[in-house]
Amino acid sequence: MSNFFGVMHVGSEQVSLQIVEYTSLADMRIVERASSQVTLGEETFKTGRVSFATVRGLCELLKGYRRILQEYGVKDYRLLATTAIREADNQQYIIDQIRLKTGLTLEVVDMLQEMYHKYIALFRAIEAEGLTAEQEGILFVDISSGGLSFTLYKAGVLQYQQNIHIGALRIKESFEKYQRDSAHFYQALTEYIYSTIDLVEIELNQHKIKYLVLSGVETGLLLKMLGRDEAAKLSYVGADEFLALYDRVKQLNLPQLMQAFDLSESRAEMVLPTIVLYKQIVNLSNVAQIVVSGAQFGDGITISHIADKAGDKWLEVVERQVVSFAHTLGRKYMHDARHAASVENTSLLLFDRMVRHHGLGKRERLLLKIAAILHDIGKYVSLRRHYFYSYRLIISSDIIGFSEEERALIANIAYYHSKGTPSLSDANFAALAPEQRITLAKLAAIIRMADAVDRSHMQKATVHDISLCGEEVSITVSAEQDISLEEWTFIDKAEFFENVFGIRPILVRKGGERGVR
Repeated sequence: MSNFFGVMHVGSEQVSLQIVEYTSLADMRIVERASSQVTLGEETFKTGRVSFATVRGLCELLKGYRRILQEYGVKDYRLLATTAIREADNQQYIIDQIRLKTGLTLEVVDMLQEMYHKYIALFRAIEAEGLTAEQEGILFVDISSGGLSFTLYKAGVLQYQQNIHIGALRIKESFEKYQRDSAHFYQALTEYIYSTIDLVEIELNQHKIKYLVLSGVETGLLLKMLGRDEAAKLSYVGADEFLALYDRVKQLNLPQLMQAFDLSESRAEMVLPTIVLYKQIVNLSNVAQIVVSGAQFGDGITISHIADKAGDKWLEVVERQVVSFAHTLGRKYMHDARHAASVENTSLLLFDRMVRHHGLGKRERLLLKIAAILHDIGKYVSLRRHYFYSYRLIISSDIIGFSEEERALIANIAYYHSKGTPSLSDANFAALAPEQRITLAKLAAIIRMADAVDRSHMQKATVHDISLCGEEVSITVSAEQDISLEEWTFIDKAEFFENVFGIRPILVRKGGERGVR
């Protein structure tokens, strides 16, 4: 039996609707697609707000989309907003007006979530083309109206990920009209963009990249100027073909661009910011082949939804890439990989044995896994208060696959992995929502016990089993060397665990030789 799913996306320049009919991830088809141009991004980037006149127009548009959903009998749908609404100072008032006037609930997606779902759509499209089998790197670059995302994939591993608050429309709105009309605009624009993304070059120079995969709202503009089909799912463009277009475009003024490429004035104004940004990225990646993808944010949302509903395991492929990026980040900050692996394995085993007592799910298990991999990276900055610097490095890193709230949880697990009781006097803890504080306490208590078992970082104690009996949880280990440090640390950290779960942890040496509680 077929199912329907609809996704409405309120973007900076476009509001779109997509309805798919599906039985599985492999059996899905788009039955309806609609879009309308808006000026939300221009207002937000200029004034910091979206006017209520614009909001009223948006509500009328959404009412029309809701009627289309009703005509298809679609009851399963999501309404999502990205950059323009996300950055608007009056965001909450916009959400309220949409709810009152349309009956729809608007979800505002943070930048990390937005880029993750775009990456899902891009990766699936590239995988279907067979390009992910290459051993050389693939650089995914998504350029939205207000954001720029770099994701480097190589042989199943994510080597680099960086999100930057710069996009074609944001760049354009950073300059006044008289500046854009100046003969010096091209040079100033080139220097402005380079100064924003120059550090990316240092990372990319470490890798050989075969394909540059471009996506985003302005890819259609690039294809139109190249005389290609704007609606194509994938288009291949040689770097030399692009550079020839770049050399031509930079010589033209606005009226000449409009005439040469049959563009409206508003679209022609986007040409130079877009083409210069693409040129800088081509320079950074040093590729010969560009792949232009029509994959969009809504496609990623749809893929995630259908995979979840149909129980498809495909998303586990992307999850493994997320984990691989955590390992990449750990290596970047020279963590002790063997200790991290020990803490990860013990943490996850304890988590699995304690399911009835912590009530957490697969998502929280993944957060614990990532925190275990990264919990000691703060030592790269300082051995003193390393937990604090682990927190700072994690909270400052764009870890693909997690929302900003989830990243904060991961950072806090690392903060409390070794010492300290979560307290509202700690700004990082107080910033969490009440339900997040409970989740943090549970996961921090678990990782503390796992860290204690390898306190020496020498993997002297091998965990064989974790068992629950009444109000005690026994962690059974074998050890051929002295583990006094581990035993003493275990006793020191057991109190917090017992306070959180009401269960006393016990460390037992195999054979019953010795136990501590």
